[in-house]
Amino acid sequence: MNHSKKIIYHSKAWAILSRSFQAKRTAGTYLFHGAPGSGRWQLSVALAALVNCEQPSTTEADLPVVTPCGECRNCRNIFALNFPGLHIAVPIPPHRNQDEAVDRTNEIIQAKRDEPYRIISSAASTNIPVSVAREIKKNLSRKADEGVTRVVLFYQMERMKTSSADALLKMIEEPPADTIIVLVAQKPESLLPTIQSRAQKVGTSRVAPDDIKTYLLERYDLADERAKLLARIAEGSIGRAVDMLDTVDDDRASKRAMIFFLFKSLFVNGAAEMLAHMDEVLNARDRGEADELLRLWQLLIRDCAGLAVTDDESSITNIDFSADVKKLAPHFANHRLADDMIGNIKITLADLRRNVHTQGALMALALRLRSDIRAAS
Repeated sequence: MNHSKKIIYHSKAWAILSRSFQAKRTAGTYLFHGAPGSGRWQLSVALAALVNCEQPSTTEADLPVVTPCGECRNCRNIFALNFPGLHIAVPIPPHRNQDEAVDRTNEIIQAKRDEPYRIISSAASTNIPVSVAREIKKNLSRKADEGVTRVVLFYQMERMKTSSADALLKMIEEPPADTIIVLVAQKPESLLPTIQSRAQKVGTSRVAPDDIKTYLLERYDLADERAKLLARIAEGSIGRAVDMLDTVDDDRASKRAMIFFLFKSLFVNGAAEMLAHMDEVLNARDRGEADELLRLWQLLIRDCAGLAVTDDESSITNIDFSADVKKLAPHFANHRLADDMIGNIKITLADLRRNVHTQGALMALALRLRSDIRAAS
């Protein structure tokens, strides 16, 4: 079993699906939820393979589970996303006609063939078109081929308009014969309560850094240290680590160094100097840069606080800043400091989602964080 399979089949989510399959009690509708890039897509495809596999096998583990063989014709076609009984709906940008909708859908499916853990996002507003859902319903009205269990995957279901989701309610509540509906969403509460109540919820957990590192080393030509760094800063998401592969180069390292420089400035510089640094290096209009800065600051706070409590350097996530984290950790001897700082960062993240002025919000946050640091001293 290669490592990508181990991540799926040794997970708690797969254990739930395996037990249901063995007991012949596979649900008609599932809701797979969890962080993007944590394996929800792979879990869905693996389930489709299991229920159509010609020779399912049992893994040798402390808690053995049933898995698809991966070798039979059905398994090969399903993992290649070419199985007639696998129907996929994904969120796409605005389109002019049905042909364009199909083309955009196929582009996303191809991206998932190339890298199943890749996080699908778009600068444009996206949704799962009702026309695609209707086409799937039309296909399901026909009788399934003998021996085939059809699987319908609605990926990022939270991006389907409420009116469209309502139209699918009957199909979700009572899937056609020999059909399993899989809804994938980040959070169950992002879906209509009526849909939530009709699906069996299965959550995907954060992937361990060591598993992310091994996955990256097996799939990509990376140096061990780079894979280790990506795994540690990916926050349990293989997809996030994969996304960073394209950007963790000299420019990325420089940006991380800049963000850490501003974080360190909170502790070592006066207020005026600190604000001058922020004004000099931050792009006032780049909300993505602001999100990245705040995400890294949260991780750095956790690193410093964790080291202050445990004195265990192996727990540091941002290993490229280990030496400086060790110097800053004593500031977090007061355990309230980390909670206060992260609380203020969360408030700023919420403000940014409400389209407040980015530069002003970050400046105000920096002053609040300096106040937290002084109060904890």
